[in-house]
Amino acid sequence: MKIFADNIPIYLQLKTEVENAILSGGLKAEEGIESIRAMAAKYSINPLTVSKAIQELESEGIIYKKRGIGFYVAADALTNLRSKHMQTYLETEVQSFVQKARQLKLSLADLHSLIEKNYSAAGNNVIPVSVVGQPVRNDKEKVTKVTDNESNPSPHPFNTGLRPATPDHNNKEI
Repeated sequence: MKIFADNIPIYLQLKTEVENAILSGGLKAEEGIESIRAMAAKYSINPLTVSKAIQELESEGIIYKKRGIGFYVAADALTNLRSKHMQTYLETEVQSFVQKARQLKLSLADLHSLIEKNYSAAGNNVIPVSVVGQPVRNDKEKVTKVTDNESNPSPHPFNTGLRPATPDHNNKEI
């Protein structure tokens, strides 16, 4: 059972958890998520609290509802969330970082060296993006491929494993 923080509304924490599941690859595009009742029971919270989180995700276009079936991750949810989080990151973290570097009188060359060192240490799991959150194109104008662990997906509590019936999935059982 998840323990929620007291200083942030539970519905926002639940919403953030679903967003993080999408960003981390635990939930993929067009996959079904747990029902409101199932989430409420799992976390021992009021279904209205779960419903509020789901409504916000739906209004932001992160998930969508299939009447009588349930909620699914939108096809462009990952791209939208990356853009949203990139903008927030640029507005908060980067500005704070630059401000602190200026206070410490670090040169731009020193900053560049530190960033390059730490970026390289992060490994190959980083996704290059431009300032607006779009994939960086290489010299041959091909979009840089994002590494994906589809061969070893991490289980996530919101993932039901359901996929909607589409031309690619018509013959698979749900």
